[in-house]
Amino acid sequence: MTKKTDAGKGAALRETGRKWLERIKAAEADEKTFLDDAAVASAVYRGKAAPKSDGSSDTAPFDFNILFSNVETIVPAVINSAPAPDIRRRFGADDPVARDFAQLLERAISVQIDDSRLQSELEAMAQDGFLAGRGVVRLRFMSDFIGGETSDDELREIAEADDAGAEAGVDDADRGDHDAGNNAGGTALASGYGAGASAGGAGNGSGAANATGSGAASATDAGGERLANERIVFEVVSWRDYRHGKAKRWDQRPWEAFRHTIACDDYDSFVDGALAALQADDTRVSLQADDSGDKDDADHEVWEVWDRKSRTVLFVSAGDGKVLKQVADPLGWSGFFPTATPVQPIEVNGNLEPVNPFSIYRKLADELDTTTKRIRIITRQLKVKGWYGVSPTDVQAVLEADDNEFVPIADAEVWAKNGGLQAAVLFWPVERLIVVLAQLYGSRDQTKQAIYEITGISDIVRGASNAAETYGAQQIKSQWGSLRIHKMQRMIERASRDLFVMMAEVIPAKFSPETLQTMTDVQLLPTAQDLTPVVPKPLPAGLPPQAMAQAQQTALQEASQAEAARQKKLQHLAALNGLMHERVTAGYRIDVETDSTVRADVSRKKQEATEFMTASSAFFAAVGPLVQQGVMPANAAITIYGSFARLFNLGKAIEDVLDEMIAKVQQGDGEPQAGGQADAAAVAEKRKQEAAQLDQQIKVQNAELERQIKRENASLDLQIKNAELQIKNGQLAAVQRQLQMQQFGVAG
Repeated sequence: MTKKTDAGKGAALRETGRKWLERIKAAEADEKTFLDDAAVASAVYRGKAAPKSDGSSDTAPFDFNILFSNVETIVPAVINSAPAPDIRRRFGADDPVARDFAQLLERAISVQIDDSRLQSELEAMAQDGFLAGRGVVRLRFMSDFIGGETSDDELREIAEADDAGAEAGVDDADRGDHDAGNNAGGTALASGYGAGASAGGAGNGSGAANATGSGAASATDAGGERLANERIVFEVVSWRDYRHGKAKRWDQRPWEAFRHTIACDDYDSFVDGALAALQADDTRVSLQADDSGDKDDADHEVWEVWDRKSRTVLFVSAGDGKVLKQVADPLGWSGFFPTATPVQPIEVNGNLEPVNPFSIYRKLADELDTTTKRIRIITRQLKVKGWYGVSPTDVQAVLEADDNEFVPIADAEVWAKNGGLQAAVLFWPVERLIVVLAQLYGSRDQTKQAIYEITGISDIVRGASNAAETYGAQQIKSQWGSLRIHKMQRMIERASRDLFVMMAEVIPAKFSPETLQTMTDVQLLPTAQDLTPVVPKPLPAGLPPQAMAQAQQTALQEASQAEAARQKKLQHLAALNGLMHERVTAGYRIDVETDSTVRADVSRKKQEATEFMTASSAFFAAVGPLVQQGVMPANAAITIYGSFARLFNLGKAIEDVLDEMIAKVQQGDGEPQAGGQADAAAVAEKRKQEAAQLDQQIKVQNAELERQIKRENASLDLQIKNAELQIKNGQLAAVQRQLQMQQFGVAG
């Protein structure tokens, strides 16, 4: 029953692969004209042989490669600097969580742009677009792991165990019929282990699985793999290797496919073994075996199909239609597909089939090339040559003469008889060739001008300006000649914004918080200090009771404020991490844009900044006196200023400063003048009360000081009186001793 079920699954998979190959071939047939024209344009661009539009047998390379000139002119004009993300809060709302999220995304995307060389990929996309007719760029999410490599000692142990297993198998075989069961078991163990080791530990036998599994586990324990970095890779898809399903709009295409070439050595590791086993045919031929006969070493062609309906990615072999791998919605993009909107310079509304730009003016290019070839042929004939009918010696002597050198004529009579040199020598008629050549040059210039009009390349864009033209005439030509160039620039900017929006979706979903925190320097994870509750600081010992109570109250207040700040920070981090995983809500709160990809816009921005400063000076010079006189409220003046300032493209930083300034003025100066006077009176009254409180505090302190001084004076008076009493007592004792001595003398 299991074999029948597996056979049914295998047949269903082969049928699925066959259907996808049919759809890819049908899409290729629908775009056959584009693919053929793009192949011709690519050959012409590289200077290879290509058929002409008139159906002639001439396939020589173009002498005048106008296609190469046009592509090399347009591509630098539409993309010459890497785009930069411009992510900010939507509507300028006071949303600190959205502000930090926007800052995190902008920094993360900027790092990916610098590391993955987005500009070079966009230039390649633009080249495909303006050369072939369609440019496609896709995103890939990559994770870099380090560690887990098997050390030399571990490899040596595995080899020794492998040798021991082989010797055990040989010993069992030598026992013969005495121990046939062990012989079979030993052979199975040896072969199973070897297969498991060669397959990287993917064995299913008991002995092989145990031995190989334990070795792999020990290697992982000794040095397990760990995530080192996560990154996004930009990759241009060649117009030859891209197909898509029929649709009228790009966001409605049902599927798209990319062609890959996988090396033979990497093919086995690329294929899903389980799917390979299900799709093995009746002859038990492995899926890895190529159907091309003896070409076992040939590379394999595989189609990567993104099916929007099932949100599944399938890898289908282009040779036999077998499904090699199947992945369910790998990155979870809202648009599912990994590509930005393709760049197609020529596109008709409701029809996604690209048109090769070179095919639009190919006949003119052939005419230009034919004219150039004729010019080259005629130029070769512009030589000073002719015939002469007199002595060759005299003519040769004249031809070999140097400047200001005269040679004698041997047969002067013959020359004079025949009418001189004019009659004796006939020159090749180059005058008519010169006339024809001038006409050809004029015709070529007219053809070039016609091609420039078709492609939209003006002479000022190409740098070929007439010196006699005025600056105004050159500016007009530049403006009108660059209208279509601006349209092409918007295509590149649209593709860049699509890439940034896709990156803004995949970065929060796939990048680890540790990687994002290290990459952007925006805190996402709480530290150990953030997770530790704040306790009051210990108080110093030996404080008086009143000071101790005041210190305790101050410590409690500080701890309460720090704890509230800690809780607020934790809530902010939780809200930020929650917003990162709420794609719809994040789209409502932040806006992802890109700046210009053209370096020439920098000079225009400088000029715009100068105009803004001039206009601002004039505005404040006119409105400032009105605000000072009270005729116009400051609220109204700053609102008007903000409205006209938004007409200038000043950049994110200046716009944020202006919004903050306007908000502060509107909050602080929203009341009329009378309200302002009332506020001033309130402030004066408050200051008066504060002064009275301060005076009262000073009086209390002075009274306390006077009492302390009186206490100290009283204590000092008491000490003085005690000292006087001691002195008097000492004097009285001395008098008494003297009297006693006198009495003693008298008695003696």
